[in-house]
Amino acid sequence: MEKRNRYKNRIGGFMILRLFLAGGLVLGAGAGYVYVRNEHVLCGNEIGLVERQIGSLDQEIELWELRIAAVRDRHELSRRLRWVQSDLADIDLSKVIEIQSVSPSGAPVASAY
Repeated sequence: MEKRNRYKNRIGGFMILRLFLAGGLVLGAGAGYVYVRNEHVLCGNEIGLVERQIGSLDQEIELWELRIAAVRDRHELSRRLRWVQSDLADIDLSKVIEIQSVSPSGAPVASAY
């Protein structure tokens, strides 16, 4: 004796299509999330790299500012000139002549204007 209506709840073609469609939607949503998250992480890495470059440039600028400030000091400039063995000679203050300008207050002043 054979059972005639053995499989009452058979899965039809539409049910398989619905399952594939639902699975595809879930798979697409998951892949989209992973893609967006990866792009976010890559952008964050690029931002971090740029911030590190900015930090290194700031350090370099501070270093140059310190070097400029050091060269503006007379004693430091003299030391650096000796260090690089410059041909410039130190100025002997006993040989410096100051010229006093004498301007009589009653004398007429020539003007081009």
